[in-house]
This record gives sequence, C-alpha cells and structure tokens, in this order.
Amino acid sequence: MYSNDQPKWDSEAPRRILGMKIWQAALLVGMAVMDCLVVVVGIAILLGSVLPAASGGPAAKLPSTPTPKLATVTIGPTLSPTPSETPLTMIFSFPTFTPYGTPADTHTPSPTATDLLEGWTKFFVREVEIWMPGSYAGGDPHSEAKAIIASLKEKGANYNWDFLEEEMTTASDNYVLWGIDSYQGNPSIVTNVAIIYDFPNPGEPLADYATRFIGAMSGDYLLIEQQKVRHSLYEVERVILETKNSDETPMRFVLYAVRDQNIVWNILCVTAVDEMDGRLSAFNRMVDTFRVLAVPE
Repeated sequence: MYSNDQPKWDSEAPRRILGMKIWQAALLVGMAVMDCLVVVVGIAILLGSVLPAASGGPAAKLPSTPTPKLATVTIGPTLSPTPSETPLTMIFSFPTFTPYGTPADTHTPSPTATDLLEGWTKFFVREVEIWMPGSYAGGDPHSEAKAIIASLKEKGANYNWDFLEEEMTTASDNYVLWGIDSYQGNPSIVTNVAIIYDFPNPGEPLADYATRFIGAMSGDYLLIEQQKVRHSLYEVERVILETKNSDETPMRFVLYAVRDQNIVWNILCVTAVDEMDGRLSAFNRMVDTFRVLAVPE
C-alpha cells in the first residue's frame, strides 16, 4: 500500500522554497526590489545637493563686495591746508593734551528745535538738513554760492567775496552744504561749517576712520581731542585739531564724523582758537540737529 500511494502524493502537493510556497517567495523578492530602489533614489538626491557646493559650484559661490574708494577730504574756506594725496597711515603720534570741551558723558542731545534753538534757522539740501544760529547763511555751495554771499551781506558781514565764492563753487562734489557765520570775532578767520560725505573702508569702525583722518592731517595739525559723542540717531566721533604753524593766526577745527549705514557724513566746523570756547557748544548743538534725508546721487 505504501509503495503505491507515495508517487501520487509527490505529484499533487505544491512545491515550496525555503518552506514558502512559490507565490509567497515571489512576493517577498518583489518587496526587496522596491526597498532597494527607494534607497538608491534617496542617495542620488542627497549627493545631488551636496556635490555642487563641495566642488565650488553655485551653492558655494559668495557674492563679491566692492571696495569703495576713500574720497579725499578737503577743508573749508579758512586758509586751511588740504590733506596730502599720499595714502593715509595710522602710524603716528601726537603730544598729550588735556581733553578739550564737554566730556561725552555729559553731552545732552537736542534733536529738535526747542528753546535752545530759538533764533536758529534750518538749512537743508536734498541729502541733509541742519540747524544753525541766525547769524549764519548756508546752502549748496555749488549752486547757491551767490545767494549765500547775498545773505551774508544783508547780515552785515564784510569778507573777501570773490575768494569765498571761488572756494564754494570749486569745492569737491562731496561737499553738499556749507554754512558761513556773518559774525567774525577774529578778523583773520571766517568761522564756517561744511558737510561732506565720504565712504569708510568695508567694516571699518568709525573711530578708526577718524584716526585715519587725523593721520592725514598730522603734518599741519596737533591733535587736541578724539572721543565718541552722543546723538539720538547716529554714531558720532568728534575730533578737535589745532594748527601747528605759529606764523599764522591759530585756528582749530572740530570734525564730527557721523555714520549713517555705509556712509560717513563729515561735519567740519572751523574757527579761531580764541573763539573756540564760545563756539563749541553751538557746534555740538548743530550736530544734534543734523539729519540725513537721502543718499548722495
């Protein structure tokens, strides 16, 4: 009986692979193939996003930053020397002086026209505005020189008008506003305020910018003071210099370097040494009212 039944069992039973039926084994192989495809596609996507950056492609390219050229800063119509065209250096030394004027910690800003500005006048051009005492006449030195001179004459001033007009009309393009005081305390010096824009080196701190300016002037001027002063809107560095030449009328000027984003606005105030005590507070107050209206064209 056993010899006759065994062949019949072998021919009718389904075949198996590793204990699984044929259709079960086929399904398992198909699922393994799908898993492999998912892994391959994932690796391809990952390598596609990493390899361009690693090989210096667009993902790794950084935008280049242009280096603005430092404009040459010149001085107003007060018989002041013009800085040398030689590249500026920060390697220099000055005699030690006692700080001049009011310390920065006690400098209280007056950003608007208050009682302290009674009798003052607001002067403005497209780029900036500033308040000055009523004895001043001001405007764009390139296009309003004649109007400035006419206003000074009305206020009783008596200057070398041809000299002043030539100084204003031939000023560099970065001179945007010039104010001249009709009151002349020292007969040899015309007290005036010029506003000039400039571009610092990329990433240059304002104090370093002011120091480079001092370096350019060190041949003709002594450093009296350099310090940061308060302003309601801008970072401001103040520098006071005095002429070295003993044969001429001693003169001091105050440079207020005012940073507005990537532009430095130099407010240059010039007067005689013997007038500085009476004028420094007015210079400070002028700078308190300074506002940038538009970037230079």
